[in-house]
Amino acid sequence: MLSKFKAPQIQRYIDWLGRVGYQQSDCSYSYDAKTNALLGELFTLLEEIEPNENRGWSFWLKADRGTIEDFGNCEEWLEDGTVDSYEEFEQCWKAEYPNAVEWFDVYAIFDAEIDYRAVFVRHKFVIELDSRKPKSEEHDISEFAQWLVDGVKDMLSELKAGTYNFRIKQELPVQHRVGTVLRKYEWEVIPELRKQLIGNLTDADLNEFLKYAKSSLSDDERLPQITANDFYSFCALGYRACGYEGTDAPAAALYKRYADGRDDGLSEIEPDSPTAFDAWFHDRQRFGGHPWEVCRGGNSTHIDLYVREDVHGWYLQVAGSAWTRCAEAALFFLALHRAGIPVCIYQAELLKARFLGEEKIGIVPSGVFPAYCHSYFPGEDVIDFMHLPDEKDVLEQLLPHCIWQPLNAIKLKKGDIDNGQSE
Repeated sequence: MLSKFKAPQIQRYIDWLGRVGYQQSDCSYSYDAKTNALLGELFTLLEEIEPNENRGWSFWLKADRGTIEDFGNCEEWLEDGTVDSYEEFEQCWKAEYPNAVEWFDVYAIFDAEIDYRAVFVRHKFVIELDSRKPKSEEHDISEFAQWLVDGVKDMLSELKAGTYNFRIKQELPVQHRVGTVLRKYEWEVIPELRKQLIGNLTDADLNEFLKYAKSSLSDDERLPQITANDFYSFCALGYRACGYEGTDAPAAALYKRYADGRDDGLSEIEPDSPTAFDAWFHDRQRFGGHPWEVCRGGNSTHIDLYVREDVHGWYLQVAGSAWTRCAEAALFFLALHRAGIPVCIYQAELLKARFLGEEKIGIVPSGVFPAYCHSYFPGEDVIDFMHLPDEKDVLEQLLPHCIWQPLNAIKLKKGDIDNGQSE
């Protein structure tokens, strides 16, 4: 049963409460008596359901998107310049709420040992009841709490009737599901994505990479020694192969221009001394630097050229698995390989699969930022993540190729158990 509480109202609470900062030790956000009573009822109701392995409950609620008046006040939007016309206001409403019904994933946890309760909605931390924290000004979020209580009551009724899990399986939009799709199928419906990924790699480059790229080296593929200038020259080979500007400059200057900059004192040692490099490399007092980040980028969108040492000698390892940088990483590897330098590349087999279109891309739910989502795919070699496309025709072409993870079935602790299995 859909609540009288409309989706835009719910979303406003999520946006507001998601900014409270409950995780901060000095947060003393408090609720009024009515809200506290409803939250107490909420967790009492949840106790009828079997918790998951994390001692929490994960379930789905939904709400009607309502009318355009539930979305906002057009006059106010016009006054503050957010829109220039009612037609534009209506477009904003339909863009944000394209479907008649909105779905909300809810995750609630209870730790009896420390008397702690929390609720997350749409991956936002929206409610916390922590008896250890001091109290402050009381806030009335009772209508939001009532929506949660009413939703759980409806869910319990469906569980007892044996219909909840079956309904979720049938009705939950694919935009809220977790799954994988091979990259080649994404390329079939959005061909320009392959061009963006391949970048400046020629067919000959690709074939050579597929033939020679590897994640480890044999014991006889080593250098007897390395100097700082050697390392700079290795970097320069990669910069030139990638088509960076100004590569006629000295190698050390190129490293200074394109690397991260936090070189851990590498630029301060004798540049042509293997002894000085060896001492710097093994100096365990160094920390905090990024000497191997040779092509600047974000946390996961830079390229590294690691110097490695073992009992057999020295070698290099390229790393750059972000789909936006993997073509550069491949060119970097090829430049060193062609120069006869012992080099391997991190996740070589996965990168080969990527260039062939055989890599699995992780599909994550709407509302989850598609990065660092490895925990959604335990036991799978998935390092790149995406949302399903918004365009209806593109989505319809892609869906037949998606492999979905099973939905978790919710069960009552006792009494009748919902027999509608998720898969």
